[in-house]
Amino acid sequence: MNRIYSSILDHPWKILLSIGSLTIGFILSINTIKYDFAIEQLFAEGKVPVEEYFEFQREFEREDNIVMMIHRLPQKPRSSYLDSLSQLVTKLTNSNYFSQIFSMGDISEIQGQDNRTSINETIGSIVPFRIVSNDSTRGSIWLTLRDRFNSHGHRAEMVRYLRELTIRYDWDWIFSGVPVVRTTYVEYMIADNLRFIPPVTLILILVLGFLFRHWLYVVLPIGTVALTACWILGIMSLTGKGLNVMTYMVPTLLFIIGISDSIHLLSRLNVYLGRGMDIRNALVEAMDDMSKALFLTSLTTAIGFLALLFASIAIVREFGLFIAIGVFLAYILTLSFIPAMLIIFKRRIPVVESSAKNRRFYFLRKVGKLVTHRPKQTLVMSIFVTILAGSGILGLTTNSSLLTDLHPQSGLYTELKSVEKWFGGVLPLEIIITKDDTSYVSMRDSLVMSNLEGLDRYLSNLLPEAQWISIPMILKKLLSHFENEASFPPDQGTLDQVYLLAEGSFDSMINFDETKVRVSGILPDLSSSDAIALENSIKEYAAVHFPDWLTVNITGTMPVALKTNGYLVMDLFSGFGLAFIAISIIMGLLFLSKRIGLISILPNLIPIIFAAGFLGYAQIPLRPPTAITFAVCLGIAVDDTLHFLFRFWQERSKGRNPDTAILNTIETTGQAMLTSTLVLVAGFLVLITSTFIPTAQFGLISAFTLTVAFVTDITLLPALLLLFPNKFAGSGSQ
Repeated sequence: MNRIYSSILDHPWKILLSIGSLTIGFILSINTIKYDFAIEQLFAEGKVPVEEYFEFQREFEREDNIVMMIHRLPQKPRSSYLDSLSQLVTKLTNSNYFSQIFSMGDISEIQGQDNRTSINETIGSIVPFRIVSNDSTRGSIWLTLRDRFNSHGHRAEMVRYLRELTIRYDWDWIFSGVPVVRTTYVEYMIADNLRFIPPVTLILILVLGFLFRHWLYVVLPIGTVALTACWILGIMSLTGKGLNVMTYMVPTLLFIIGISDSIHLLSRLNVYLGRGMDIRNALVEAMDDMSKALFLTSLTTAIGFLALLFASIAIVREFGLFIAIGVFLAYILTLSFIPAMLIIFKRRIPVVESSAKNRRFYFLRKVGKLVTHRPKQTLVMSIFVTILAGSGILGLTTNSSLLTDLHPQSGLYTELKSVEKWFGGVLPLEIIITKDDTSYVSMRDSLVMSNLEGLDRYLSNLLPEAQWISIPMILKKLLSHFENEASFPPDQGTLDQVYLLAEGSFDSMINFDETKVRVSGILPDLSSSDAIALENSIKEYAAVHFPDWLTVNITGTMPVALKTNGYLVMDLFSGFGLAFIAISIIMGLLFLSKRIGLISILPNLIPIIFAAGFLGYAQIPLRPPTAITFAVCLGIAVDDTLHFLFRFWQERSKGRNPDTAILNTIETTGQAMLTSTLVLVAGFLVLITSTFIPTAQFGLISAFTLTVAFVTDITLLPALLLLFPNKFAGSGSQ
């Protein structure tokens, strides 16, 4: 390895030229990186509900393509309002974004028609949606976005078009629907990135400036993590992976996590410079000391993130993979970029005076003396506090809803809640009624229509604020206009005549081979438990009132996304368990001691127990961003354990007794551990400003977990090493 270090230090300009060339290439590729959000990205792969959802889309059509334009109604609707509305609808029709448009004008058309109007003309103007709000203060225009425009770029253009088009209509517009939500999510992701990076950078500047008291020791670590973030974004772009609701955090997290390597390298370099060594020899010694430790800490951190590869959701796997790659890029750049730059600036390298560390030094010395004098009490107290904190696990829940991802003060959340109040919500749910092969009854039969009409009444009573669309609902509106019939369904002959004259107008409600029909719902935001209760209630109704040859299945964006949350939590806990075992094995093999492997488990398990207990006590539901905290924090937290054990091993190898070795380790390596923990905690706390609640919770829980991890590493870990001292590989004495 010394040959590699010498090569870096002998050819610093070549190293920097290579890094610069790669960076320019990655920067150029970043220009093509994509931002996108689709609720389908949160769907678990290979799960039955997800397969059923995509089968529904193949047999019918997308149900996530409805856009709502909501506007204030005049107190007394006048002809001028309807004229303006007609002009607006005409412009929307000419835009070519939408395949269907419904508005107040359609209601006026129906009211103005007479019985001589053809069924085909009438059915084309029947409005399946609620056009006027529940309180009669808002009107709406419902638009069906064409499939070819349902990508992020086109959706963003569509939203801009709507905003520009409605400027001259001062009607207090709100734009809603799943396509608008997806576009706004992307805007929030971009805003979060812009919001996170400046304060994280400022925190790094302040901490590094306080620790090293020299601009070079501030600029180089920040430059290292900036290069890391740039490289990983370039790799994401080159591999065709964009930024989504998970991976948009990658640059910020690499800023926070990647700086730790620089802190440990520069801290060790400062030790050798303090001994009077010249910069080159000091760098060789520091690189030799830290390269193995930093590699292993990078490996364990990467294992924590790679545990996410066990998730059944692609964007979660991508998040784990790219962070793991970024961790190793930070390791490589720390041992190449920083030494090369320091060699170039060798005459400006300062030595940090010990007085700058007085407070940290004396704090850690007191902790060290307390632990060495009372290891048993430290162990007992740790176990007691852990049991107390862990009891909160009993309150863990996965019950959450889709809109609770948004901060209550965000504009999108406020608008969606207003839409719920006025029109019942925006989230789609589909009820698929299927006949089995034993029945020869047509799905257009009056018997089927009678069963569906009964289901319509049940749904209206079960969730009256929601909007439901079905074949019987459209038929009843149509037939009441022509015949004013009080009963439904009519005789089969009348139904067949309507179907014939409608000329395929019901095709979106029935599949090609006419074995399935759909009932579509637009619902308010439901929690996962409420969604399960709704699904069970619908199925129970069907089991009692439907014939045996008709079965009911629930699908759609909202129920599938909520079910996926439960799947993901289980996947992540499985991945966490495997990562925990892998890291424990690595620790045991590294020090050639099963006992050390076992000793290292407890200080890294306790922070996870604290985190789970905190979630339970705070009633924070387990969702993908909060569930990944366990694997992520395990990988990061074990870094300090490794650094501590490495230094303790070095002290014991020099023949020092356990007490002295513990004190020396806490007073030296403990300072770098404290500094890196402060950086990590402060960096993660920046995430609490996110527009997305799960991201804010991820930052809070990570900061809390890493704080607990540091405390256990300087208290419980040394207590265990003192209580179980024998068989530590490389120790000079037992």
